[in-house]
Amino acid sequence: MDYYKISKGNWSVTQKYNTQAEAQAVADSLGTGYTVEYLYPYVPPTPEERLTLDQSFCNNLTNVFLQDNRIAGVTAEQGEALMSKFSVTLSFAQVGAVTSVQYHIQNMATDDVFTQERKDKYIQMISDYLSKF
Repeated sequence: MDYYKISKGNWSVTQKYNTQAEAQAVADSLGTGYTVEYLYPYVPPTPEERLTLDQSFCNNLTNVFLQDNRIAGVTAEQGEALMSKFSVTLSFAQVGAVTSVQYHIQNMATDDVFTQERKDKYIQMISDYLSKF
């Protein structure tokens, strides 16, 4: 995999693709006038770097979850129920086990506080993060 830039005028996006042909196919699907430029090879992080990245991401995800609770005006009783529901997930988040966090959130039932909208938001955040690797 390598990084390619797809652009047209003032708009551009940089993404990983397996080949230049794959990047060109995406550019072609956007319409006429899009160009593809090779930028640089993808170099995966070392296991140590990946652990640091995963722990940082999980910490950020936990903070977003806590902020969402405050925005939603979660009561003490609802907070207790959420903590019980998320106890295993939070344990995995503390050690940076992103795919385990993803698995548990995907399989978690929604309710009046942990809504489908919140669930989708967290799943999308995780998917976006994992797509970098």
